[in-house]
Amino acid sequence: MFATVFGAFRVLSFLVAGLAFALCTPAHAVEFKTITINVGYGAGGGYDQTSRLIARHLGQFLPGNPNIVVQNVPGGGSLKLVKMMVGSEPADGSVLASIGEAMAYAPILDPKNANFDPLALQWIGSLIDDPAYCMTTKSSGIDTMEKFLRSDFLIGASGRSSSTYIYPALVKNGLKAKFNIVTGFEGTADIQLAMQRGEIAGLCGVSSYVLTVNRDTINIIGTFGEGTIASGEKLESFSEKIKDPTIRQAVTLIESSLHFHHPLVVPPGTPGETVDALRKAYLDMARDPEFLADANRMGETKVKVTSGEEISRIIAQHLKSDPVVFEAARDLIE
Repeated sequence: MFATVFGAFRVLSFLVAGLAFALCTPAHAVEFKTITINVGYGAGGGYDQTSRLIARHLGQFLPGNPNIVVQNVPGGGSLKLVKMMVGSEPADGSVLASIGEAMAYAPILDPKNANFDPLALQWIGSLIDDPAYCMTTKSSGIDTMEKFLRSDFLIGASGRSSSTYIYPALVKNGLKAKFNIVTGFEGTADIQLAMQRGEIAGLCGVSSYVLTVNRDTINIIGTFGEGTIASGEKLESFSEKIKDPTIRQAVTLIESSLHFHHPLVVPPGTPGETVDALRKAYLDMARDPEFLADANRMGETKVKVTSGEEISRIIAQHLKSDPVVFEAARDLIE
């Protein structure tokens, strides 16, 4: 009898001690080892430099303080990389991707080539909420909106799903511009080299970072979304020149991705706790004074964060648009 009671007491004591330990011990958090950030563009451009900035700082805000390396996977305006992320990359937080913001609507704008669900990607965040700009070389002599719309010249772009193609196509088709778009470049750095060599005259769909590092050699022609330049001068808006209401809705859909330039994503199926840890670390990093000082050395990059949750909300909202608007958007970027 005594032995039975004593045994029961030992079991009860063990259970109470175990419960107390469980209550006092934090849940096991996900830990990260080495992380790779794949960049959907060539070396030297804005996506590459932003990714390397993140790689220098993000690890210290993640459990395990992982080392982070960057590698370039150019192709199709980052469409090649997106297909890798939804198809073959591990969904464990070890591989992140820096992709073009235009990928959010690629399945709408280019359904034959972009057969993926943008909401299946796990969006971690974006550092830049900025208008997009069109620019030309000073040597081209194209220095006004009127000349830009009425002159014959070449604009460089990467893949047809990239911002560097979508925005000049929007101008060409929406405003009947005469220029032609040349594709096949690995990214903005490659396009800018072609501009310096005189092979092409312009570039569209870039953020203010690209303007600040090239200001002495370029003309800033106009903007998508409201934008000013360093002097405070307000630029003409291409989209405001489009008057048809359905086409304007299509432009609004396309321009909504300007709220999340240079986003980071992880593959579908990545565990929720891993996504949460990455999103939290991303926001903590973006508030860190050392990170902000480092960002400021990159051509006065303006850090304005859009969270992963907000990116998903913006995309989901615009994916509910009328199919007529989708059709108009596809016509605009043909």
